[in-house]
Amino acid sequence: MSDFKDGRYIVVLAAKAAAAYEGETPGLLATKPQNGQKLDTGSPNYKAYDAHLRKTQQDVASQQGVTPSKQFTAALNGFTAELTSAQAGELSKDARVLAVKPDVENHPDYTTGDFLNLTGKEGAWATQFGGQANAGKGVVVGVIDSGYAPDNPFLQGEPVQPLSGPAQMGVPYRTPEGRIAMLKADGSTFVGDCQKGVGTGAGFDGTLCNSKVLSARYFADAYLQSVKPENRAPQELISPVDVGSHGTHTATTAAGNANVEQVLDGMSFGKSSGVAPAAKISVYKICWEDDNPATGGCYTSSSVEAIDAATKDGVDVLNYSISGNTDSTTDPVALAFLNAAAAGVFIAASAGNSGPAASTVNHASPWLTTVAASTFPSDLLGTVKVSDGSLYRGASIMKTEVTDKPVVVAADAAAAGAANPNLCGPGTLDPAKVTGKVVVCDRGVVDRTAKSLEVQAKGGVGMILVNLTNSSEDADNHVIPTVHVNAPESLELKSKLAGNTALTVSLVKGDLTGEPLPPAPQVAGFSSRGPTLASGGDLLKPDISAPGVNVLAGVSTIGNKGAQFGFMSGTSMAAPHIAGFGALVLSQEPQWSPATVKSAMITTAYPLVNADGTPNRNPFDGGAGQIDSLRVLDPGLVYDSGISDWLGFLNGQGIDTGAPQAGTIAAQDLNLPSIALGSLVGEVQVKRRLTALVPGMYRPEVKMPGVNVTVEPKALNFAKAGQTREVTLTIRNESAPVGQFATGTLTWKGPRTVTSPMAVRPVDARIAPSFSFSSATGTGSGTMDLVSGSDAPLAVAVEGLAPMSQAAVTKTPGTYAPTNDAHNALVAVTIPAGATFARLGVQAETNDVDWDMVVYAPNGAGGLVPTQVATASASEFLELESPLAGTYYIAANLYSTPDKGAAKATIQAAALSGDAGNLTVTPNPIEAPNGTATTATLNWNGLADGSYLSRLKLGDNGIRTLVNVRVGAGAATAPAGAPLMAPLDRIPAG
Repeated sequence: MSDFKDGRYIVVLAAKAAAAYEGETPGLLATKPQNGQKLDTGSPNYKAYDAHLRKTQQDVASQQGVTPSKQFTAALNGFTAELTSAQAGELSKDARVLAVKPDVENHPDYTTGDFLNLTGKEGAWATQFGGQANAGKGVVVGVIDSGYAPDNPFLQGEPVQPLSGPAQMGVPYRTPEGRIAMLKADGSTFVGDCQKGVGTGAGFDGTLCNSKVLSARYFADAYLQSVKPENRAPQELISPVDVGSHGTHTATTAAGNANVEQVLDGMSFGKSSGVAPAAKISVYKICWEDDNPATGGCYTSSSVEAIDAATKDGVDVLNYSISGNTDSTTDPVALAFLNAAAAGVFIAASAGNSGPAASTVNHASPWLTTVAASTFPSDLLGTVKVSDGSLYRGASIMKTEVTDKPVVVAADAAAAGAANPNLCGPGTLDPAKVTGKVVVCDRGVVDRTAKSLEVQAKGGVGMILVNLTNSSEDADNHVIPTVHVNAPESLELKSKLAGNTALTVSLVKGDLTGEPLPPAPQVAGFSSRGPTLASGGDLLKPDISAPGVNVLAGVSTIGNKGAQFGFMSGTSMAAPHIAGFGALVLSQEPQWSPATVKSAMITTAYPLVNADGTPNRNPFDGGAGQIDSLRVLDPGLVYDSGISDWLGFLNGQGIDTGAPQAGTIAAQDLNLPSIALGSLVGEVQVKRRLTALVPGMYRPEVKMPGVNVTVEPKALNFAKAGQTREVTLTIRNESAPVGQFATGTLTWKGPRTVTSPMAVRPVDARIAPSFSFSSATGTGSGTMDLVSGSDAPLAVAVEGLAPMSQAAVTKTPGTYAPTNDAHNALVAVTIPAGATFARLGVQAETNDVDWDMVVYAPNGAGGLVPTQVATASASEFLELESPLAGTYYIAANLYSTPDKGAAKATIQAAALSGDAGNLTVTPNPIEAPNGTATTATLNWNGLADGSYLSRLKLGDNGIRTLVNVRVGAGAATAPAGAPLMAPLDRIPAG
């Protein structure tokens, strides 16, 4: 289903982008780089294929009267363009087009060195990565974000001189054109571009790139087109320069210079370094500041353009600390990353900051490494000392203390007419109620430091920031003494202070509670959780965890009152740690594929911990666990994959990739270092391939409570490095709860220990999505096939049978319009109050045609919301849960027929509201052993001539199927009680 509206779109073509093209088109040689190499954009093969793709894109666009704004060929075969809804719909039907997606605005997702065992004589830099001076040498980390601060000490470097003699690995030089280039560890050459700013960014003249930041580019078109000048942040610069600090923070975390002393408000926090201090940085600014704090200014089209540019430039690693969707592996950004990964680029992406709710994780694509945020030990603590003697610990970097001051809960200090004063937003507090007091403010919505600014502005002397649910405690640089307290202690403290206004508080540096510090690493409360909604739960996300709470790194002086260092929290801060580790690994093993790097990280990780210190082995919290710097270079075995696997996966997802030679790979069988089954019924086999880096004998060990897992063969004997062996896991539920994920691990034990996280969800049944029956009279029966997923009885709940309204139409192919004409049919349907489910659609008479549909639904405020359903299927349907009562308009368009002649269809509408008492299932409950194929009989009675719809729910875990019953001739006349349906010429005005 697609909902097309007028606007800016990204049109992705099915043919491979240059980074993945293997020579399938006659006369055009392959451009996909060899293993360990990067895309060669100067080669004749690339130039020829680039021209071919651009011409094809122009041809596709011109057929709809469209002019591409930007064209991409390296990481994505596609273009951006302004499209009408009709043009978008037409392009989506073109066999050469893979996807038509709106240009979506995303947002960024917000010393760890000691904790990660990088520092010291026994640390990973010294023992694994050639010392600090060589940690990441010969590798370029691309950062797609909000730009960088050229004056930050983490990003300083020497002026780059022209090449004198042969190029040396890891040493930048100027090309004859004045660009900065560097011979990399993999033998290829990175060539950057220090792009001059324009307008407000003209002060960046292209001379500030150096031996650390080799390239700095920006992609502002979508921002400038979408945001009016008066709505742009006054400080924003149309250049690579960072205003909001997010990009500077991520870049310096991943690959900032070594031994930089971080001073914040005159207080030294010691010397620190990026994870890969010897790596170089290439900046791609796509995120922009506007006056709406709810938006992020990071447009999809800019992301795609940056990924395309970075792939051409020759980066080795990309960090993407920007939000994404929760239910797809095939949005334009994901597809661009697929081709970047095919070109050898390792990609770290943030998991999102919508935890702890389940199924909120972003970036489900298997070619990405999706990173959760974890905690690490910190002494950035303060104490709220209450006059009754109680003590509450929280995060704080306050420089002065507050002693015995009165306290007020923000909700009790509201300014007249203020909305949500508990959040301490600007202008919400009353000076008469705040002056001289410490204010208790709730976390949420408003920027945390803006809360303390409001308290200070109204005369407050301190702030207690309270989490209402378990989340991070953040050591922000507040303007007044502040302690940030986590739940549940924060709720107790707030309740106490609200209930007794005679109490006073002191805000004291350090921890006075004497209680042990929370164990680490724990998953951060805000970190988005799995299971992913993509691919039916057959992919396991997030992949891995890294520090993301109170991370101190570089910031921009522009948005931080001259400060160059600051604390930030978020999965945005976790992802660049993994990007940095990618650089460390590729510096030592430049021929490793991105999938090998990912596998090495996942299979050597160690568990996170719970609040009580016990191991947290729930992969939906933090993936495989915490990155282990001392083991990541020596995984023993790896699960490798590449473009052929990924295209086979996309084929298996029903995506027409234009690469049938890749075959079809089920998501569960994709060769990943993790295993997931979203629906386990009976016995399921899962395939994997392991490649030896360290030869020897390895034997499997599975820990999966309640689930029986057998592995064949029972041992893998590798005679030499590089050998690959296939294995099959046979998985069957024994006692794990149905409808819930059981989690565990598969470990190969031998010369090394290689561990993969596992998650499987037993379900009640596997059944077809629908069944159709015909009955000569109003009483009849039919048989329904299914496979039981449980040894327990399976109850079947019935909705319907409900009478269906129908309208027979005959049309010829033509342009869509919400009217009744030669090509389109328009009907009005009334959905009654109390309906729990409605199904609206157009049923084609034959399957060799293509009908499309737009449904205009009431929005509850007197208006209409259009939803376009335009797939390649002959028929189209829209299913609505708990639909609003009112009039719906169904516009059915005949898009195409084989001979361009007329075709027939039936417009249908049904509304269900519980069990109508005219359909029974026998037996009910259904009893059959788990994994056994069985049948049930459906019996209907008392039906008049016409068509009817029912929905069956099997068990307690959301397994549903539709039942259609046609009685008699199935005349177009609707049975009594069907939704009222009437043809009309056009949708009424207003």
